[in-house]
Amino acid sequence: MIIKLDRDYEIKCTLGTIKDIETSFGKPFFALVTELDKLTTTELIKLMYIGARRADATLTEQDFLAACEDNLGLGELSDCLEQYVFQLQYPGLKPEEAQKKIEKKLERTRALKKAQGSIG
Repeated sequence: MIIKLDRDYEIKCTLGTIKDIETSFGKPFFALVTELDKLTTTELIKLMYIGARRADATLTEQDFLAACEDNLGLGELSDCLEQYVFQLQYPGLKPEEAQKKIEKKLERTRALKKAQGSIG
């Protein structure tokens, strides 16, 4: 994934990135994602920085933070994070394709829960 700030930054979206996120934040990835609304703006940027650092080991957190602060609004940061979370789960898919996969999984989960409820 690429985000445009003062220049283009590649954000790596792989299992390695997810492991780095979990190590950095001390929480499982999905627990963290469900609590994004509780993170500060600096923490949200750090979340993306972890993927940027995976793509460019020479990039410092301070430089990435400054680039985000100088080039993004809150809505744009939110849009980037949404795309990032989708890409971490489904690398290479377009957001619409990832959304369809997620919706199918949710439907299967609901059907399973409904079936379990009718058994018990």
